[in-house]
Amino acid sequence: MAATEKRMLFIVMSFVLLFGFKLSARAEGSAAGAEAEYIIYVNRTQNCVTVMEQQPDGTEAVVKVMACSCGTQGHETPEGTFRTSDYYDWRLLVDGSYGRYAVRFNNRILFHSVPYVQASPNTLEWDQYNLLGENASLGCVRLAVEDIKWIHDNCKPGTQVTVYSGEEIVGGVTKPDSLKIAQDSPYRGWDPTDRTPGNPWLGSDSAALSRLGTLETFDHVAYADRYEDVREAYGYDRAALYEHYITYGIKENRIAEFSQSFGNFDHIAYADRYEDVREVYGYDRAALYDHYITCGINEGRIAEFY
Repeated sequence: MAATEKRMLFIVMSFVLLFGFKLSARAEGSAAGAEAEYIIYVNRTQNCVTVMEQQPDGTEAVVKVMACSCGTQGHETPEGTFRTSDYYDWRLLVDGSYGRYAVRFNNRILFHSVPYVQASPNTLEWDQYNLLGENASLGCVRLAVEDIKWIHDNCKPGTQVTVYSGEEIVGGVTKPDSLKIAQDSPYRGWDPTDRTPGNPWLGSDSAALSRLGTLETFDHVAYADRYEDVREAYGYDRAALYEHYITYGIKENRIAEFSQSFGNFDHIAYADRYEDVREVYGYDRAALYDHYITCGINEGRIAEFY
């Protein structure tokens, strides 16, 4: 084969290989794109964010409802339909404070946490946290850490964001109440919903409820394997390990794993107890359980488990 022919064959094969690689990458991207499609609605009048999931039949179903803080007068959050783009763990804001889990959706307008003095989770501007549910920002949309982290982790780049005004909230839902931090609280530098290890709120009675789970769902093997001192004292005794965790482990900021307690959740009792929740989710067990673990615990709602 002549040298010229060899060069031509090499170019053709290179093109085929490159083109084939791009097709594979695109196919993988399409597979990844099969994940849930969300739309984020921001009511700047009510200071409420509703996340809806697009259903196969073209309808939308409520996934999460969150209290937020939109822009104050003169710094109103712009209305319109936008798309998420850049994502940050920490982002320096225009006033010199820091936002956590920031997600850009309209030029300089972002979703982000309540501001922090420094890029450190123990420097929360607690007085601003107490304004969640009211207009308080310079145009961005502020959320509690638990809520903004959910958007950061679950809503992929390109997610539609619609900002609107009015008395009605998309999905016909009610804005949840926000936790308030007392001025004299020794924990006021931390967001109460933040699951970062070391957050002192995680050891308090109100926050610990979300981490108790049940004996049946407690992964005692993982707990014992993680903490040698506990294993030496209790071995792999499931009941003893669970008792240690709820009595001492939570206060010591130890980590426990639980299998999904969804199967033990009494969704009928939960729906019957809270009419406002039932009006939104009916008796949809999965939706009711998701409401409880994402909103209900922080709102002080009661759930029963078998």
